Amino acid sequence: MKEKELGIAPAPAGRSAPPLQLHRWVKMRMVGVAAAIVALLAAVAYRAYGLQIREAAHYKELAERQHIATVQVPAPRGAIYDATGAELAATADIDSVYANPQETHDLGGTAERLGRILGVQAGEIEARLSAPRYFVWIERHVSQDRARAVRAAHLEGVHLTPEPRRFYPGGTLAGPVLGFSGIDGRGLDGVELTMNDRLTGKRMSAAALRDATGALMLPDGPVEPVPGASVVLTIDRFVQYTAERALASVVVEHRARAGVIVVIDVPSGGVLAMANWPTYDPNRPAGARDRAARNRAVTDVYEVGSVMKVFSVAAALDAGAVAPETKIDVNGGKLRVGSTTFSDVHHDSVLTVGGVIKRSSNVGAAKIAQRLGRDALRAGLIRFGFGKKTGIELPGEEGGLVRAAKSWGPVELATISFGYGMSATPVQVAAGLAAIARGGVYRAPYVVREVRDGNGQVLARHRPADHRAISEQTALQLRPMMASVFDGGKDRGTAHELVLPGFRAAGKTGTAYKINPATRHYDHHVYLSSFGGFAPLDDPRVAVLVMIDEPSGDEHFGSQVAGPPWLEVMVETLRYLGISAGRSAPPASAVAAAGASARTAAAAESPASDQASGSDSAPASDPEAESAPESDSDAAVGEGAPGEGDADTGTVDMPDLAGLGLAEALERAGARCGGVHVRGSGRVIEQFPPPGRRRRPAECRIVLSHETDAGPRSSR
Repeated sequence: MKEKELGIAPAPAGRSAPPLQLHRWVKMRMVGVAAAIVALLAAVAYRAYGLQIREAAHYKELAERQHIATVQVPAPRGAIYDATGAELAATADIDSVYANPQETHDLGGTAERLGRILGVQAGEIEARLSAPRYFVWIERHVSQDRARAVRAAHLEGVHLTPEPRRFYPGGTLAGPVLGFSGIDGRGLDGVELTMNDRLTGKRMSAAALRDATGALMLPDGPVEPVPGASVVLTIDRFVQYTAERALASVVVEHRARAGVIVVIDVPSGGVLAMANWPTYDPNRPAGARDRAARNRAVTDVYEVGSVMKVFSVAAALDAGAVAPETKIDVNGGKLRVGSTTFSDVHHDSVLTVGGVIKRSSNVGAAKIAQRLGRDALRAGLIRFGFGKKTGIELPGEEGGLVRAAKSWGPVELATISFGYGMSATPVQVAAGLAAIARGGVYRAPYVVREVRDGNGQVLARHRPADHRAISEQTALQLRPMMASVFDGGKDRGTAHELVLPGFRAAGKTGTAYKINPATRHYDHHVYLSSFGGFAPLDDPRVAVLVMIDEPSGDEHFGSQVAGPPWLEVMVETLRYLGISAGRSAPPASAVAAAGASARTAAAAESPASDQASGSDSAPASDPEAESAPESDSDAAVGEGAPGEGDADTGTVDMPDLAGLGLAEALERAGARCGGVHVRGSGRVIEQFPPPGRRRRPAECRIVLSHETDAGPRSSR
């Protein structure tokens, strides 16, 4: 009754009521399931928090890396022009091979076929294709034949893309001056290095999307980079070619170690030519290391020898220590200073100051220096730019060495007066000669005339900084003294066999001993032969310096070795510049014949006239005097690209360029020409000279199918 009142139904007959523990177990199970669900939801929430908040940036980056790529569009490098507007360095698109490893399934087969086409080890290519990336370079800047072969192979995941590549149409023409740039377009030597900031354009970046296959898409269309500025040099390709031809000839003939020719335009101070041997082709810059090639005109210092007598005499004349007709007792060509005896090759008794230069008297130069004094002599040399860098726009320039005057003893005063115990670069000596030709005004040499933007607007122009080295009167007094070097007769000058037809010129010979690095003493069998001067005498326009390092054989005097190429370069340059004379300049063959006659006579100047008989007197602690540039000219002579020409005959096989693109035309023709003039764009429709074997031309002309007007024009 009580159970009914409470609403509890009685248990059926034969069954007992469920125990209280059963209810508890059900309840606990429900709680456990609920707790598990809550824990699971909490874990999901925690993971969602991690993905969407705590690690959001990381996963966003991964997603962007997979679906969005940044495409770098390289900028065309600015061109380098010579003084006439001809391109010395140009940029053209050339194919490079890349791959998307995600698209490549047959790694081994693809690597093997690519390796055969490109000449690369298959294992190396397979390693690149195994990278978990969407882009890998396989080979950059491939030839057009290989690019066509890759395109025809239809390899999955392998593609070609155009990249800008630097071409040097002139081949070796002005190679160490121009320098070269690396595969990524960064200047590594020469003007390419010093003007890299100007020449380098502004590359552009753009975000691209990858589709389901991994291919890139530019949603905003193509991106145009900003091309680099162009650089116009003072170098004239014709003068440069003439200097290089003359230098190569004399180095081969005399089996010399190296050589330099510097040609300076006297009025402006600009360098018209800077020839070096050994040289290299910027299109194949690895040859620079193999042949010890560098721009020795600015990087190497020398004890120049007798050419320096001009500057010693100039300093003495300017200081009033002597006059042009002052008589110097040279005592039969002997002078003893302390324990050292200096001697001349001639046995003159008395010479005027002009005669000291004409006969290249060491004794006379030393006595003039004694009258001048060490402080005034050093100051005079410094005014001519010695002992400090010129600031020319070329890398690796050395400043030479002119030690403090207080360290000079009587012997050093004497030796420095005729070019020993101090050192200078060829470009310093050439600039000093140009200063005398300019009426005593020193103007630092330079090779960059101006910088222009893509529209031809001038961004920067060279502004010369001048100072007076000597008075105009002194400079005018020096001209006839230097002209007397070419005089014949009984008291002939040291360059009496050299004749500049139709002009009068000023010159100075030099033949110096070099220090043997092993013994640290002067080696009387190792020479530096030089010749420097300017012309025309009355109105100088061109200054030329020739230095030939370590000529071999019986001839080593400056007039014999350096004189003939000086004569050839001077005559050809004056004729090219249209400078009139008493009669027209002769053809190159006549110049060569006139130069060759200089080798038939005994030289009036010898190293003995340049250096004391006590040759060990040079200070052994002078690192500049002890250093000697290292190269192997025997390995360099006659080298060239196979099939490009004959170094002895100067003949080349001109290829047929018709129908080729610019890049391939330059690649095939550039090394066979002294320079290449390109007009238009597109495909070659005309070439000069025509195909066939012929003498190496000073210039090749290529006309392309579409006319353009890109680049400065000559103002000549």
